[in-house]
Amino acid sequence: MPPLELKEWITLIKDGLLGVAALVTTVIAIYGARVWKRELAGKEIYAATKNLVKESHLLSKATTKARQPIQDYERKAFSEEEFKHTTKSERWRLSEADAYRKRIDDLSLAIDRYQSALLEVRVLVGSKVYLGFLPFGRLVTEVIHRIGNYIVVIQDYSQTVLPDSPEVLEAQQELYPSDNLDDELTQKIGDAREEGEKCLLSFLHRTSIRG
Repeated sequence: MPPLELKEWITLIKDGLLGVAALVTTVIAIYGARVWKRELAGKEIYAATKNLVKESHLLSKATTKARQPIQDYERKAFSEEEFKHTTKSERWRLSEADAYRKRIDDLSLAIDRYQSALLEVRVLVGSKVYLGFLPFGRLVTEVIHRIGNYIVVIQDYSQTVLPDSPEVLEAQQELYPSDNLDDELTQKIGDAREEGEKCLLSFLHRTSIRG
């Protein structure tokens, strides 16, 4: 039998090895947890930025739709009684304003979704992305301002306003210079949205907004 001292050394060595093994296991577990958290955060950021790109595209399209001339199917249907007590000009003004208000409501929904997506990304990665999209947001506000101005013009009952009145045509020119909206504001909105997306490229594992 080994001497008592040797037995004690063997026991100490075994205990030491067990302690080292436990320490190594703990270190590996901590490292693994950190890697897992980084991967999870990376996936969360990727999903959030991808959603922001989608919502910014949808909002950009919504601004275009909101500015377009009102179509007949969008106009208010007047009852027989309303028809009797209004002129053709009044019905046009009422239906035009009502249709654009509905468009503002639809645009507001797109804005809410976009702002929610932008806030989520801002929480995850900081204010740089938020600042990158500020010009885009300002131009969206400009669209709402132009629609609102047009509604004010056609609902100015202090004067007779017809579809071909100079002030109406001027407000329409500001709102939609052409039916396909290939104007400066449309171009600025598209460019500003793209500049915002460029702030997201590193989180989307891309080097270009084109793919």
